[in-house]
Amino acid sequence: MRALLTFAALASATSASLVAQSMSPTAPAVTTAVAAMDPTLAELLACNDQAVGGASLRAMNEVEYDLHIVEPTFEVVGVYRATRSGTARIDIYAGDTRVFSEGWDGSTGWQQPQDADEPIPTSPEGGAALWHGLELPGHLWTFADLEDRGHTVTLDPDPEVPPSEAQFHVTLADGFEAWYVLDRGTCLITRKRDFRAFHPDVDPEEIWIETHFSDFREASGVTRAWTTTNVNAATGDTIGVTTLRAVRGG
Repeated sequence: MRALLTFAALASATSASLVAQSMSPTAPAVTTAVAAMDPTLAELLACNDQAVGGASLRAMNEVEYDLHIVEPTFEVVGVYRATRSGTARIDIYAGDTRVFSEGWDGSTGWQQPQDADEPIPTSPEGGAALWHGLELPGHLWTFADLEDRGHTVTLDPDPEVPPSEAQFHVTLADGFEAWYVLDRGTCLITRKRDFRAFHPDVDPEEIWIETHFSDFREASGVTRAWTTTNVNAATGDTIGVTTLRAVRGG
């Protein structure tokens, strides 16, 4: 089982220094916009960085979410943690019982089913998916941070993307690709598209997945999408919805 997170990620150790962000999240008072007819990549990245609160995000060393996850065959809750030092972890619960955990320890992926005494390695594909989720923008990085982390971001005009939006093409250092669509009126990302296995250690078949981001809320200076909906682009079927119930960072 692999949780469905805002940009698909997992796991890290929590810290006693985490400060609650979610006690009173509010809808963002968005005044950011890109007015230029043909904005440059730098202008779009700067606008997005401002809209999501990049300065506040970069001040955080770690983030932790409480999640509600719904897929066609199950409904669970989870706790996801990620650190700026490069680790991540997710624990999945049915009621109060932990039923599955997995994560990235900084170099490899691991998983621990409910009945396992010790963690075991993920497949290489499962580990890569965990690392992708950690490195893609959303948890601790914005698009403006990616180049310094060894990744690339380019503008990728598409006739199907209207002038009110702009499309980014992100390529991670290992070659993984994702396409993001930015609303030029808010400078927030509204959807993403990538080709991957949804749960690589359960079903390795790769499909085009379109991810929709909604219910944007600001807490402690950082604006995030509190609802993420994943759709099989070929069939139009919803394959997972993840809702944030709380966000903590420190």
